Amino acid sequence: MFYRAAVPVVFVFMAATVQCAQPASQGNPASPPVAYDKAFALLQKGQASEALAEIDTALASEPNDPSLNNLRGLVAAQLGHTGEAEASFRKVIRLLPHAAMGYNNLAALLWQSGRYVEAAISFRQALTEEPHNFTALVGLGTTLSATQKYGEAAAYLEKAWSSRPGDFQAGYELGRALLELKRPVAAQRVLTKLSPPQDSAVAAKFYALLAGVADQLGDRLAASRYYRRAYELSPQSFEIYLALVRTALGTRDKQEAQLPPPPAPLSAEQHFSLGILFASSGDYSAAISHFQQTLQLQPTSYSASYNLALAYKQAGSSQAAIELLERALERQPTAELYSLLASVEEEAGRYVEASRHYQQAVDLDPDNEQYYFDLGAEYLVHLTFGPATEVFRMGTKKFPKSPRQYVGMGLAQFALRQYMDAADAFISALEINPTSPDAFVAWNALPTFVLVAEWKKIQPRLKGLAERFPENARALFCYAAALFRHSVVSEGGHDFDLAQSLLEKAVWLDPKLTAAHLELATLYSQRKQSDQAVVSFLEAIRLDPNSETAHYRLAQTYRNLNQLEQAERELDLYGKLARNHRDQMAQTRSAIRQFVLAKPSSEPALTEKKPPL
Repeated sequence: MFYRAAVPVVFVFMAATVQCAQPASQGNPASPPVAYDKAFALLQKGQASEALAEIDTALASEPNDPSLNNLRGLVAAQLGHTGEAEASFRKVIRLLPHAAMGYNNLAALLWQSGRYVEAAISFRQALTEEPHNFTALVGLGTTLSATQKYGEAAAYLEKAWSSRPGDFQAGYELGRALLELKRPVAAQRVLTKLSPPQDSAVAAKFYALLAGVADQLGDRLAASRYYRRAYELSPQSFEIYLALVRTALGTRDKQEAQLPPPPAPLSAEQHFSLGILFASSGDYSAAISHFQQTLQLQPTSYSASYNLALAYKQAGSSQAAIELLERALERQPTAELYSLLASVEEEAGRYVEASRHYQQAVDLDPDNEQYYFDLGAEYLVHLTFGPATEVFRMGTKKFPKSPRQYVGMGLAQFALRQYMDAADAFISALEINPTSPDAFVAWNALPTFVLVAEWKKIQPRLKGLAERFPENARALFCYAAALFRHSVVSEGGHDFDLAQSLLEKAVWLDPKLTAAHLELATLYSQRKQSDQAVVSFLEAIRLDPNSETAHYRLAQTYRNLNQLEQAERELDLYGKLARNHRDQMAQTRSAIRQFVLAKPSSEPALTEKKPPL
């Protein structure tokens, strides 16, 4: 994103032709030099009305003089008499149909009137008559850029640039077209050959274009400095200032982040845009200031209230956020506001109020899956497992395609020691999305006795999961691990071959799946394939150096191999990593908290809604 000029920098085709407005007559008598020169002098002095009167007097005796008609079109255009100017240029074309001048000036007039298609036609006609006409080449390229036909525009602008390398108009327009075509290196090569013009407004646009090129090249520091220079030249341009803020914040350079004051006065919408920009970069203090000013200008702005409350929350000003949201809810009670209020109250330790407001969000917008999850997660994280189970159960019915609703319900059921129900919920989540990390971790945490007790019920579902997703390592692992553990407990061992085959395929499909390496190593160890077990245990440890289970089982395997020194080393590592897992509830609470905290809340980082101005 870079700053774009609203109009071409120096679209002066008409003015440029004034100097050469007395072409070869092509059989027409030349205009009286005195009348033409006098009118031109008046135009240069800014006396356009007087110049027009002088031209009309001369045309009364010489109505078909092309240069006088051309000059009359230029003067009429300057006075804002667009219709008269167009008529004059069309007459020039009739008088000199094979000269580019009339077509160019008509095209420039049409361009300035926003009639780009007609302007392009006229510029093309000029090039038909004079294929190398510089003005027509630049004009057509600029016009095509205005209609976003940048590839075609660049072709004409490159011809103009090659005929007059260093020309500012051609170079600027070519650079802009190249940038739009995502060719910043080529654009930079052209722009570095230009010198900034004396006119401050034009120079500002030039520096803004240089900034856009630097930004596209990934040089945020250079982009910020160019935008800063452009803003110095055009201190009332909010668009340049906005670009400056964006790039300066993106540099993470403390000196560069020292921003000049914005142009004044700013509208509510402009303050809001700056607030969003500062909030997205984590500068909540500046964001708060701009959102506050938005609300001063538009006290009932919903978006400003929401984003100011969110900025307060991110800045740690919970009480200010709560008070603001309570006022906003009095005006406009929405699920979105209740949800944000609940999340702020949760952080402030007001858990009862948070639960109540999450419930209100659900009541106001029962079709929003996020609000159900937030309410269930609020109960879950504070270990209110009964209500959590009910909320997630309702969530699974309303949103049967949401795996996290099933995972949440399963965690609550697990905490209530409803292990069979938890297993069912986790498998449901996996069936919806076998790549869900939450469902995978939750399923893998189930104790072996659950898998054994539920084997007849879950075996067909796990087998079906593996068959439906034969290239999904986690789906294969879930079936293989359950198969292996059931075989171990039942002392049958007849499913070891299938389990081993599935696990070997799982680690081949996903070499970084630590759980699969650990399970495969355990299976090798169970089958007395100790050397292979060591290799797989070491790989599991390489992927997860803090795996207590892997260190402990590797120590056992080393002991079986009579490699006692290595076994002792692994046991020491296990001892350092071990934690007290005797309290199953404490372990479950930790898993629950990790699950909840890892989930995005219903609030976005920022809400880019325009305030209702």
